[in-house]
This record gives sequence, structure tokens and C-alpha cells, in this order.
Amino acid sequence: MIPRTILNTVSTIAERYHKMVFLTGPRQVGKTTLAQAYQKQFSQSFYFNWDDLHHQKMLVKEPYFFEKQNRDPKKPFLIVFDEIHKYARWKNYLKGAFDSFGKEFLFLVTGSGRLDLFKKGGDSLLGRYFSVKLFPFSVGELEQSFPSLTDFKSNLQEIPEYSKKRRETYEQLFEMSGFPDPFLRAEKKFYHLWFKERKSLLLREDIRNAANIREISLLEIFSHLIPGRIGSPLSLNSLREEVGVAFETIRDWTLLLEQFYYLFRITPYSKRVARALRKEAKAYLYDWVEVEDPALRFENMVALHLWKAVHMWQDQGEDAVSLHYLRDKDKREVDFVLVHKKSPICLIECKAGQEEISPSLIYFQKKLNVSVAIQLVHRTGVCKKMKDGNLTRWVVSADRWLALLP
Repeated sequence: MIPRTILNTVSTIAERYHKMVFLTGPRQVGKTTLAQAYQKQFSQSFYFNWDDLHHQKMLVKEPYFFEKQNRDPKKPFLIVFDEIHKYARWKNYLKGAFDSFGKEFLFLVTGSGRLDLFKKGGDSLLGRYFSVKLFPFSVGELEQSFPSLTDFKSNLQEIPEYSKKRRETYEQLFEMSGFPDPFLRAEKKFYHLWFKERKSLLLREDIRNAANIREISLLEIFSHLIPGRIGSPLSLNSLREEVGVAFETIRDWTLLLEQFYYLFRITPYSKRVARALRKEAKAYLYDWVEVEDPALRFENMVALHLWKAVHMWQDQGEDAVSLHYLRDKDKREVDFVLVHKKSPICLIECKAGQEEISPSLIYFQKKLNVSVAIQLVHRTGVCKKMKDGNLTRWVVSADRWLALLP
């Protein structure tokens, strides 16, 4: 099950813009599978995996080994570098490969959060690549729905019809996550085994090796505290006190968990909002099933759908689209606000079982004059539309509205 939109984005960057593609995303989200699917589109290609000892020796002996491959110079030749960031000199190597052979070969580079982390260590690759992020499955993707930002904005006044198959997909995502292995397996016991192994490898192998963390057990404690704080502004001071480390340590660990795609943060939106919170971000997990509380898991699942949509639109070249939340010092709050070119285009509130419209949603919609406000509920069979002058409000089951997103 390969996301067609991501394949199209990779193809555009590599073949039209003639840049290297850096394909990143959470561990076990399907980066290698997507790279292999893209490779099948070429009659000439080579898949290099740094974890293959034979491939390592080949690169050390003949760094630009691919130059001597039997090939038709009139046809494109794709080189896929998987896990190349484990090579100590990977940035200089890719720079040399691209500068010398960028007109003859196409380059796709895949890797975990370390690729995002290590590429920030210098600008030797600046101007030679574009990044593409791969996310867990979403409702829209599984329905093969990939609307552009323009299509999404034009569809906000209409809600897709109820679909039994979509509802079943939504419930399976809610219970099994959007990661391919547990979702497709659809067995709770398998998910628990998969989750335990994935998180252990993420913390004890990926992050520890990259950041040289000695107190890995304290980082694990820190990561166990995050799921209980979903949906609230993340207080690093409070976490520092619970874990028993310095503020700078908690700050750095939060950044590491973000760079390695364990969590993501959204910041408050404060433009034209009096007494708005301006600093503390809210954190959510890429694997929402780790959040045990059903209401918080529901909010996290919606958050990742929105976060994924924003990044997919960005990767397609959309300008200044972002995701935030709203909260003022009077404790009025709306979970999410989609912003395009600094103006809100849609407010989204998550209420797992509450169909009565949120007063805060009404307040902020009027305050900011946002044409559409959505209250999503977890239960099925809900779809209510309300008009207030030129303002529209929906209370709708999440499985139906999430289908509007890619």
C-alpha cells in the first residue's frame, strides 16, 4: 500500500527539479518500501544499503561504483542510498556524488530521524536536495484521496457521505495506529509486541547512538510521561522536576524526540487574539495508540492527520501553511487552527463524545471571523450543520471529516 502522492512528489523533485530527495520519517513507517516502489519505475537502478557489508566494501573500494554500471545513457538511472547516514562521511560523499554525477543519475536518500538531525550539522548539501516526509497511514490516504490545499479549502462546506468501509478503516486506525505493520496485521497482541520493540530500538539504538546519551533510563522515563500530557501545553519545567534532570537536558531531549519522529509539537496562534498564550507548545505522538486515554488518543489521532496534511501540502510547494492551537489566559481553547498565509482557514475542536457545540469554538470563530469551524466527535452517525450569518459550524463524526484530508 504505497502513497501515490508521495511517489509523485519524489518523482517531481528528482526528475523535474533534478535535486536529491531525502526521504525521512518515523522508524518502521515504510520508507524502504516506498523507495523500492519508486525504483520499480526505472529500467536502470541500483539499491545501496549501508547495512549490507558487501555494499559497504564496494563503496570504500570504489566510492562512485555506480558510474561503472552497465547502462543506457539515454535513460534515467536511479541510485537509492538507504541508511547512508551511518557512514561517518556521508554528507561529503553525497555532495561529491551529486556534484560529479547529478546530471547523469537521480539520487534518493532514505533514513530515520538521524538523517534530519545530521544534515543540520553543516550546509555542505545546501541547494542539492529537498526533503520529503513519510507519515503513518491516514483515513484519506487509505481511501486514495489526495486533495490539494485548494481542493481542501473548496470542500470545507461539504462533508463526505457516510461509508461503512471508511468507518471500519477509521476504527482500525484508532486501535492499531497508522504504521503499516500493525495496521495491516490488525491484531492487538501483535501491536503490543511491535510497539515494545520499536520504542526500545528508537530510544536505545537510534537516539542513544546519535546523541551519545548515557542516562538512557531517564530518557525512557521522560518518554513515558509524554502520553499523559497530550492535549495540554507541555511544561518542560514540570517534566524536569519529575524526571530529576536539568532544564537544558529536558529541552534537548524534547528536541531529540522530535527530530527522531517520536513526537511533534504545535505552537499557539496569537495573531488578533487578546491575552493569548504565546510560548508553550502542545506535544503529540506519531503513534497515537500509545496514548491510553480514549479522548486524548482521539485528539492525538486528529492532530497527526492535520500535521500530515500540512507537511504534504508543504512538500508539494504550498506556501505558508501551518497548524497551531488557540488558547487565551481566560482558559478558552480550540484544539487546532489551520493557517494559510497567516490567516486561519478552519478551526477544529475534538470532543470524543460531546455533540453540544463548544462555547470556545463559537467565541474564537467569531473573534477571528473564520468561515468554517468543525467539532469532531469519535462516535459514528453524527453530522450536524449550523449557520450563523456567513459562518458555518459542523458537528460531525471524525471518520467523515478526516476523509477531506490527504
